[in-house]
Amino acid sequence: MKNKTKAQRHRIYLGVDIGGTKVQASLVEETGVLLQRERCQTPRDGGSEAVLLALSESMNAVLEAEGIGRDELTAIGIGVPGVVDPDSGNVVGTPNMSLTGVAVGPLMEKEFKVPVAVGNDCNLGALGEQWLGSGRNTASMMGIFVGTGIGAGFVQNGLLWRGARESASEIGHIVMQVGGPKCGCGNLGCFEALASRSAVERDIREAVAAGRTTSLVDQLEGDLSMVRSGALRRALAAGDELVTEVMRRATETLGYACLTVRHLLDPEVIVLGGGVAEACGTFMLPIVRKILDADQLPGARPGGHVLLSALGDDAVALGAIALARIHAGRSPFKKQFAVAPDYPTITSATFGEITVDKEVLDYDIYIPVSGQVKRRKKKLAKKHHGSSHVIGPKEIDRICRGGPEVLFIGTGQTDQVHLTEEAQQFLDQRAIRCQTMPTAEVVEAYNDSKRRKAALVHVTC
Repeated sequence: MKNKTKAQRHRIYLGVDIGGTKVQASLVEETGVLLQRERCQTPRDGGSEAVLLALSESMNAVLEAEGIGRDELTAIGIGVPGVVDPDSGNVVGTPNMSLTGVAVGPLMEKEFKVPVAVGNDCNLGALGEQWLGSGRNTASMMGIFVGTGIGAGFVQNGLLWRGARESASEIGHIVMQVGGPKCGCGNLGCFEALASRSAVERDIREAVAAGRTTSLVDQLEGDLSMVRSGALRRALAAGDELVTEVMRRATETLGYACLTVRHLLDPEVIVLGGGVAEACGTFMLPIVRKILDADQLPGARPGGHVLLSALGDDAVALGAIALARIHAGRSPFKKQFAVAPDYPTITSATFGEITVDKEVLDYDIYIPVSGQVKRRKKKLAKKHHGSSHVIGPKEIDRICRGGPEVLFIGTGQTDQVHLTEEAQQFLDQRAIRCQTMPTAEVVEAYNDSKRRKAALVHVTC
């Protein structure tokens, strides 16, 4: 499927996630379809000028990569890890970055000549999840993001709860252990000081210093100064006793924090995101759910489910797009401004062939939420499962990027293809509905669906 011409494009927005380690700029259609993303490292030196330069360069780079001019932008949204005044676009405080007191919004408006909306990164992550992620179609949701620190955002009917001082949902700094370890904020016993990646790193280092052993020492060549989420995932998969113990303790703390959120705000759903949850969510979610399932205080009706983020690394950037749309008077949560992606039409599917928008293809295909038809790479399934007839979580993750509500799977002419238990679990944990059916039947179902959708269609042997 060819790239759209300028005349065919929907309104275009730019969303930026300024993180402690990276700046990610994403170019996104009003439909929520990601066109392009560019990343660069967040400068450690040079003060606010260096960060602003990296911000500007990443934004210009993503425009250049997609061949889009500044005059084609509708608005820009920016997520900042700290306290922000969204009304003025000023950054009030960023504990881990030199942007405190900087008027990020006005400065970017002056440079790019379009409206710029600025918000707290975790607030925007939650906003993104309610728009296109695991919180879609809910009246209220709490997003909790576990990474280097812990942040959160509460959204109700598309509106962020910002608080009287613009510092609502700072869940990482609720005290969960009186007199506990010192937090980066200066208080003792904060949730973040007990369950963030930084806390896990600290506990692992202390245990190793006391004589405990861990596979992380070999994996990281003896350098435990920074234990990234991927390393924790690999250690858990290898059955590392120390990492499993420390991660279980941190996850139990997370579970009780979720229980507190349920009793305080009673959201329809709690979504867990951030680097640690994305890497280790399969380990963490059952522990959290077990704690909530044991809750002795009943509600009047079902609700309060816990899910994993469906948007992953893109949650903050897509939430920034949602904020930019609200800022531009085109809220994605209002029906009159709800814009669906442009999807292709499947006209026929027979053994060995499928016709999509009049183009005859003789291979298995993906159709992600962008509507771009892509050739399925069978090697991924064969590598992990020995057969292209088996669909696992890694392949499901690839096809479901961008936040589909429903995934259609054409299982072949004789129903050969099937999902693994782990793949179905991946979908259930992100509230993505899956419809599997023989390939001949998937044509009508896919074409008739009005939901945000994706498809994987098995055509060949």
